[in-house]
Amino acid sequence: MIRFVFLSALLLGCGDPYGDAQKADTIAGWEKFVEENPRSPKLGMGQIRLEELYLEAARTAKTLEAYDTYLAKFPKGKMVTAATDERREFLIEWARQTDTVEAWEKYLDNYPATRSKGGKEAKRRLHMARHKDKIELGPIKMEQVNLAEDPTGPLNGYGFYVDVTNKGDKAIAHLGLKIHYLNADGNSVGSGSWPVVAPRLPGGLPMPEGFDKPIHPGQTRQWEWTDGDFPKDWAKKTRLVTTRIKFVGE
Repeated sequence: MIRFVFLSALLLGCGDPYGDAQKADTIAGWEKFVEENPRSPKLGMGQIRLEELYLEAARTAKTLEAYDTYLAKFPKGKMVTAATDERREFLIEWARQTDTVEAWEKYLDNYPATRSKGGKEAKRRLHMARHKDKIELGPIKMEQVNLAEDPTGPLNGYGFYVDVTNKGDKAIAHLGLKIHYLNADGNSVGSGSWPVVAPRLPGGLPMPEGFDKPIHPGQTRQWEWTDGDFPKDWAKKTRLVTTRIKFVGE
């Protein structure tokens, strides 16, 4: 009887902590394994799985705090580079969606323009956010058009038109506008960009006549954009965002 009790106790003491953690496969389970088995030959594998779960949790949560939790716990982890890139991308996408002074300042506080990918865009968008009240966008007019401007040709694209008014007290030398194509849920599934006014087009091409002239205070100019390449889930809905502003003399 004594021998049976001894063997039972011995068997109970020879559990499989690693196997138990594998079965549960949770952050709590792996943290318990790592903490209680510092000399286990499988400690390294447990630590790797724990790191993976923390990063998976950050990707699921999609919050800055979740990424910061991972980075604080694994500052030298195997996936730090990927997590750092994802954190920056998450923050800039959040700033683009929020498009406020506070959002762009937060991005630049975390990733200064001189050292980060996307820094130049963030500086432009911050400047635009600070002067958003100087611009008034009218309703978007959308109609089917022929992309070759052939009046007898097929209607193979869409034209978008909106009146843009300078509500400030300075002439505008450059104003960029971005149109987002939205799905049924109101999420952007594609976009296009074109200036309302600019000295020249991207790539140094000449701006159409008249559109290279500054928009003076109180003046309204129509922005035009045509496109024929739309995502399949585009729900014929759009959203306009002002992305860049530069006043005469800046």
